[in-house]
Amino acid sequence: MSQPPAITAIEEVASSRGWHFRCDLGGAGETLVRLDWADYGHWCPGGDVGPSFIAEAVIRTMLEHGATVPADFDAARVRHVVPDADERIAALVRR
Repeated sequence: MSQPPAITAIEEVASSRGWHFRCDLGGAGETLVRLDWADYGHWCPGGDVGPSFIAEAVIRTMLEHGATVPADFDAARVRHVVPDADERIAALVRR
């Protein structure tokens, strides 16, 4: 089984409702992901990991499920393509 690609947030920009991240998909291109404050608070209630880690976890969750990562998307989309996304992301945050 091959290793999943390294997901890296390479640019972070604050917005009025959260953040925008440009992320490298480990040599498989880039994506732009928006992370709303409400989603960040849901996935990281203690605020003890950076928002870029949450954006990376969203992408990793999509890839591990076999979902296509769009070129530009809102992080909440993961809930529409991965049935247990909240649990998967919470597990990554706890690591």
